This record gives sequence, structure tokens and C-alpha cells, in this order.
Amino acid sequence: MASLTVLAGDFLQGDGEYRDGVFTLRTSLHPWPGINLALSSIERIEVANEESINNIKDAIGFGVAGAMLLGPIGAIAGFMLAGKETEVTFLATFKDGKRLLAAADSNAFEEISRKFHS
Repeated sequence: MASLTVLAGDFLQGDGEYRDGVFTLRTSLHPWPGINLALSSIERIEVANEESINNIKDAIGFGVAGAMLLGPIGAIAGFMLAGKETEVTFLATFKDGKRLLAAADSNAFEEISRKFHS
């Protein structure tokens, strides 16, 4: 299962996931079980943006631990030790003309892209 965030398009903003060739989007109008969209109903997928982001939870944890051990310099060092991950924002255009702008981590997007192009 790969998590994603719906940002814009013809679907309301909300959380979603991709699993076994199906996107499940949870919005305020469809909180459960959500809207299911098959990967086969997508005509085109394009990368809109790729950005490296800090893992906030790790950054806070390492920063606090570093501060307790070494003071302010330790906090900075701890923050810099936090893992970075790449977030990919992509645009999916469906065969019926609808569009979906969503963000997912790079591993999730690779899985989606690999299945789409196979």
C-alpha cells in the first residue's frame, strides 16, 4: 500500500492510497470506503514536481536528543541527521478527461509509474 495526498483537480482534497492497481481517495464527501479509481482508467501520468523534504518526526527527535547531549550545536546536528525523503507531485489524466493532482513519496510514485507503464 502506498499513501498519497490529493491536492487538486476534479477530486476533492484529501488522503488516499494506491494498492494493487487501484487508487482509493478519501474525501469529505466520500470518507469511507472512498472513491476507487483503477490505474487502467488513466491515460497519462506526468511528474509536476519532485522535492526533497526532511522527515519532520525524525528531525524533531534527533534535534531534541542532540540538544540534551550537546546543547544548541547538538540540536542542529541532530536535525541534520534526520532522514530526507523525496516527494513527487504528479498529474494523472484519466481517459474520461478528469484530472488528479496528487503527491506521494518517491517509492510510492515509482510503484505507480512502473505498473502504469507495464
